[in-house]
Amino acid sequence: MSTSLLYYISGLLTALFFFSFIIKRAKLRRISGESYSLLLPLIGSIATFPVCHSRTIYTEDYIHFKRAFSRLKSLIDLDRMMDYAIQFNIDYITTEGDLPDGSWSEGRYAFCTMSKSHKREFAIHINPFIDTEDASSRLSLQLKRSISPSEVYPFIFLHEIGHTSKTGNKNFFSAVINHTISGDRHSLSKRRELFRLKAEIEEFADRFALKELQKWQDAASSILSPLHGHSHI
Repeated sequence: MSTSLLYYISGLLTALFFFSFIIKRAKLRRISGESYSLLLPLIGSIATFPVCHSRTIYTEDYIHFKRAFSRLKSLIDLDRMMDYAIQFNIDYITTEGDLPDGSWSEGRYAFCTMSKSHKREFAIHINPFIDTEDASSRLSLQLKRSISPSEVYPFIFLHEIGHTSKTGNKNFFSAVINHTISGDRHSLSKRRELFRLKAEIEEFADRFALKELQKWQDAASSILSPLHGHSHI
């Protein structure tokens, strides 16, 4: 048997083994709503596509939603939260944290990222296990304005909304692009510029959150006030 034929057979067997390995380890991961991404080992995501829409509620999805938001629903008005999400182009809200295993770094309350799908621009991650008493003290000191424990979650959520472009916070997108392109290889001037952008982003988000928090409270008061009035029936 010639050497070239041996090389050909060896190469073919290697390719078949590699192909079999890739197929066995391939994963289909939901990235948003009905959009999925095909993930291959050693390669990463190679395709993003929607599945056919249906009027179906999947049991596992419902269980996951209930589990993820069971604590949040006692801390924030989920309906109002979703109203803001729709208005400000939020693709999804999740309780998945910033660490690789989905847990949260100590002291991390929430963060906003670019969405993984093409449907809407942003995604908001919220920590469902915040110590609201401690957070109330920290936020009040930071903002020089009293934030009660019951206001912690609405404020944190509205602050993340304040990072989105539809609120007028154009610097968030600039900072994301700047950081993505440069990675950790920043010159001193780049670091200063990124620091300035981040400071402006946070200040804008704080102002937006405080303004919208008042509207949030006013809406809640208007709903509750008839319950405390006297019936004339």
